[in-house]
Amino acid sequence: MLLIPVFGSSPGISISMTITPGKRGAIQFRTTDGSLKLLPLRDVSEFTDKPQDSVRSRQNWIGSIYYNIIKTQYKGENYYTLFGFDNNSAQSSMKWIEVLSFNEKNEPVFGGPFFSFEKDSVPKPPKYRLGLEFKKGARVLVNYIEELGMILVDHLISESDQPELAWTYVPDGDQEGYKWENGKWMHIDKVFTLKLEDGQAPVGDPLMDPKGNKNEQKLQEKTDKNKAKEGNRIPLNYDN
Repeated sequence: MLLIPVFGSSPGISISMTITPGKRGAIQFRTTDGSLKLLPLRDVSEFTDKPQDSVRSRQNWIGSIYYNIIKTQYKGENYYTLFGFDNNSAQSSMKWIEVLSFNEKNEPVFGGPFFSFEKDSVPKPPKYRLGLEFKKGARVLVNYIEELGMILVDHLISESDQPELAWTYVPDGDQEGYKWENGKWMHIDKVFTLKLEDGQAPVGDPLMDPKGNKNEQKLQEKTDKNKAKEGNRIPLNYDN
């Protein structure tokens, strides 16, 4: 069970997300008299074809085990960005990012057009939540980085040149980013091509050159490292 306290959607209220490994969840509110107030969450992710393109209620929640929650604000309203892990299948795992808000009835609202790609070189429609599927055992960064003030997400490629098979996806050494601006998470295609405030630009270790050609040696090294982790049965780290 994971219990993460965050400040609530109105003064004097705190909210905790309680998630069990079976993806049965509840939102717990702090009450003035100490009584228990829970809103159960019903996971329907196994029955959903397009989980990234819809607003959800607690009755049709996309379940995951949350390992981080951060609070942002826009025009006086509070928004809670949730970072979740899903064990998914025998071959692949998933990580999710979505925004939780509360309506006028103080009911939870999961998702919305918060992930914007309007500044990309080829703009795309916004996404209501982000889901990354990847090879079982691979360590994939999907988290908010306080020092950068943004979300970092590992860029994934198929280690076997089979992009149709999500369970072959591993990080290629590059990261995408999302920065909170005007009530949206604005997509940044390549984070470390940006010039940071101190004038220093961190350099990643990408598996592809600027023309998109793969470095086969680096790819093999990462593949071997993932296989070694699987052989040693290293526990999954939800907070990586």
